Amino acid sequence: MYTPEINFLKERPEVPASVQTGAEAIAAPPTVAGAGSWALALGLGFAAAAVAMGGFLYFQAHFLRQRDALRAERTRLEGELSTANAELTRLQGLSQELQTIRTQTEGFRSFLGSIQPWSAILEEVRRRIPGQGVWITNISASGDTVNIQGEALDFPLVNDFLLTLLDSNFVTSAVLNSASRAEGTPETEASVAYSITVTVRTIGDPDPEFTRELEQRGAIGLVEKIRTLRQAEAN
Repeated sequence: MYTPEINFLKERPEVPASVQTGAEAIAAPPTVAGAGSWALALGLGFAAAAVAMGGFLYFQAHFLRQRDALRAERTRLEGELSTANAELTRLQGLSQELQTIRTQTEGFRSFLGSIQPWSAILEEVRRRIPGQGVWITNISASGDTVNIQGEALDFPLVNDFLLTLLDSNFVTSAVLNSASRAEGTPETEASVAYSITVTVRTIGDPDPEFTRELEQRGAIGLVEKIRTLRQAEAN
């Protein structure tokens, strides 16, 4: 008698995964492909986070270095500015002192220019008289101008007197205003009356030779004032 073999496992229809329940549904492990994708995504996420954190730390450190460098540069510039301001203040003070000295020097120069060493000038005029044939009857002065009136035995002597005055370092110009013959009397000889206008140099003239002649004529005090003025101008 033939007994058919029945294979229940073989004949059992496949149950769709969507209808598996109970222990079968719980015990079903995930596929290998799905687990790998999830792990890869997680790894990439950590890697991206690490790269982002590294970049953030790098740029933060770079920013801090730049900030510290800028602060140091600002401190240096502020120090230089403070030094420059102090130097500027000092130079302004020196400029004011220099201006004061120049004002005082100019005032001193004006004062010296307003006076004349009359004793030295008169001594110079006396020395320029050519011999016994010329004499002076009157001298008047105004500023740097000296008017001389006198008499001489003849016209050549008046001309000699004019030329010797022009040869003096004290004189810048000399002009013969008039010269006329005066008839003599039984008591006096005939003579020539003359008038000469002389312009003399100012005391502030820087000519060293003129300064030496002032000393020779006894104007030592004025010479010292001139030297003081020159030293002030040189400084």
